[in-house]
Amino acid sequence: MSVATLQQFGQNLPAWMALVMRGESVAIVDGGKEVARLMPPAAPALTVNGAKPAAGEDWRKARLAELEETFPEPVIGASAELEAFRAERL
Repeated sequence: MSVATLQQFGQNLPAWMALVMRGESVAIVDGGKEVARLMPPAAPALTVNGAKPAAGEDWRKARLAELEETFPEPVIGASAELEAFRAERL
């Protein structure tokens, strides 16, 4: 694990992010105390435009959960047919 001060992290964010993307964790310290830790994700995230990750993963449920976080309110006036159509497309 690498350690960066808050100032170092802010001044060279792309370099620290490159370490994380290679699988390394970065501890961020301020005044000698750890204030944050940046770690690579435990599982691969969805790609741009909701593309499917590796086979075997339930990408539809993950994508639906992501959309529900972004748009928590139901669509007003959506019919049952429209909802069924959307469920088939996801």
